[in-house]
Amino acid sequence: MLSQSVGPTRCPDQVGFIADLAYKTRQLVEQNAMQEGLGRLTKSVTFDLKTLEALRSDKGSDEGKVFNLVRGLQKEIDDNADAAPVLQSLKGRAERILKDLENRNTTGLAAMDLLAALAAEKDAAAKAAKETGLSPKAFAVFWALRAEPALKDAAIDPLNIAKETEKLLVRFPNARVNADEQRQLRAALYRPLLGLGKEERTKIVDLAAEIVSQ
Repeated sequence: MLSQSVGPTRCPDQVGFIADLAYKTRQLVEQNAMQEGLGRLTKSVTFDLKTLEALRSDKGSDEGKVFNLVRGLQKEIDDNADAAPVLQSLKGRAERILKDLENRNTTGLAAMDLLAALAAEKDAAAKAAKETGLSPKAFAVFWALRAEPALKDAAIDPLNIAKETEKLLVRFPNARVNADEQRQLRAALYRPLLGLGKEERTKIVDLAAEIVSQ
């Protein structure tokens, strides 16, 4: 009877050598990954000006720093649902900065400067939220509309729209999940915007309704 070949048999010393080699290789890859910014998932940071300025002087790749800052912003959104409506816009812009850096369309220094501007905007939003006393969603409406040209041209104060939204959220507490309440809320939002053209009015109501439904 022919014996079946099962390949060469390794002695215990060979097995130990191969295992040791694999371990050392993995360590080397992980160390290089950290140096090159590829191991960036291992660190979580807070997305604010203080942290960003501290990171500027740290060793490591700019790509890794930018990634961790964007990841920190995502974590804040996940941990604080009330802040999400305002932070989502910042997150989208921060992710575009990271993408541009990864695609070499911008430099690390420029990316950090752009993130610093977003962090400053985040701090300004937190301060303004306290000053207005609005609920998180009503404030998110104000923050999204604060620089809307159509409102400025029609001399409509975005803070008044936000305050009206606050009242409507009390009247229609289930607007996020109830289609009938959402229609009534939208209809009520049109009234203080009658000074705008139809397209501008619809755009602003759509934006406010989207924020409320988040």
